[in-house]
Amino acid sequence: MRISLNNSFLFLFLIFLSSSTFTNGDLIKKICQQTSDPSLCSNSFHSDPRSVNASLTILGHISIKNAQKSAKSIKKLIHSVSYSGNYTECISLYEDAISNLKKCKKALKAHDYGELNTLVSGAMTDASMCDGSFGRGVKGPPQLKFASLKLQGLCNIILVISSNLSGIKMFV
Repeated sequence: MRISLNNSFLFLFLIFLSSSTFTNGDLIKKICQQTSDPSLCSNSFHSDPRSVNASLTILGHISIKNAQKSAKSIKKLIHSVSYSGNYTECISLYEDAISNLKKCKKALKAHDYGELNTLVSGAMTDASMCDGSFGRGVKGPPQLKFASLKLQGLCNIILVISSNLSGIKMFV
């Protein structure tokens, strides 16, 4: 009888573990389906081992970290191609984006999702404005445009998570 009870407990425990893993995989899938670039979203979570059993809040922290890393990388890229005055404004815009993303951590921790949305939207706007700052008919380097679009996609993930945390979109 005792062996049977222990085996039953083990069986139920294994079912619980497998269902919690499935539920989180389902959570990531549902979040990513709501984003502007589901492939970028999925890749960003699957590249971070913390996302495996993460809550929606932890996925938010992971997304903010990914966006910060991207914005800092873009700022370095701008410095590396900076050979005209057109890039000065971009550098300033990305400094603002980095600052906004840093503040996102505090807003998420405080459950201030309205502020989080405002800060993330600001970072997205900064990236977008950099693309248009080169003047009429003048395009920046293609790698900058690609990196900017990626950052905007990463910020979109944060917006989706924030919306779900605030209850704007209920999917569970």
